[in-house]
Amino acid sequence: MTGQAEASGASEGSPVAPLITATGVSFQYGSAQPALSGVDLEVASGEIVALLGPNGAGKSTLLQLLLGELVPTAGSVSSWVGSEARVGGVGYAGEETAHFDALTGLQNARFFARASGLPRGDAALAVTGLLKAFGLAAEADKAVSAYSFGMKRKLLLTEALAHAPRLLLLDEPTTGLDAASRDALEEILRDRCRQGAGVVLSSHDLAFLDGLADRIVILHEGAVVGAGRPADLLESLGTATRFEILLEHDLPELPEYFGEGVTLVDEGEPLVFEAARGQAALPDLCAALVSGGASISGVSVREPGLPELFRRLTGQEFSQ
Repeated sequence: MTGQAEASGASEGSPVAPLITATGVSFQYGSAQPALSGVDLEVASGEIVALLGPNGAGKSTLLQLLLGELVPTAGSVSSWVGSEARVGGVGYAGEETAHFDALTGLQNARFFARASGLPRGDAALAVTGLLKAFGLAAEADKAVSAYSFGMKRKLLLTEALAHAPRLLLLDEPTTGLDAASRDALEEILRDRCRQGAGVVLSSHDLAFLDGLADRIVILHEGAVVGAGRPADLLESLGTATRFEILLEHDLPELPEYFGEGVTLVDEGEPLVFEAARGQAALPDLCAALVSGGASISGVSVREPGLPELFRRLTGQEFSQ
């Protein structure tokens, strides 16, 4: 992995062969700043890899490179499932929905399933089951031109999933989904992985990813800045709560004691403290600063978790 992290491989010691591998992949749109720089990624059968990063970090570009829609300007992508949307191949759902608006949802979904190589009977069965799972069965015979954004998103996912691809590439798949459809998608992805599929998805929905992603890859300005199993990444944060405190003016000398279990870790602006006993330590901390002559103008509380990991690695707040 280029830079600070490695984003390849299934669980340690696993003999599972990869479905797709990106090696040193870079991509640049014209003369613009590179969208991706030296990214390595390996996705194995049965695992879900989540891409996190600020807007413009290169997540969608990486998915399109894995799909084969874009060709790397450097590095290579090797796939063992083929790049075409065929049975056992690749299923892709991007941020943009593209359908035949004059056809019904059912006609659209069956068309794409048949185009992917599913026999007519299998296509009908797969599509019907997915439309029902996403709560779209009652609207299946309506023209797509009458669909809401959320309905079009459900149809797009149906089309990506119907031909039972071995590799799923999903760009913000929960966008536009209601809670029930979101839960259905989670269960479908788990089931597909149990059957040997691999999934790469980008998402700002941390609640959706919690407990679902086997590995997380964090991108920032086109490079991987963190990668690994969620538990391993979060372990690097420790268990302490962080407080960032802004003062109206500098103190000549900071107090020596900030309360039980509170440690000053950065004397910059803002002051950064860590507290082993969590937010319960904040009143004592503030009291110690005020008694030392401080005027507090702002307090930020940072609990250990994916949003805080994201912030430390990218320097940006995570926005859902």
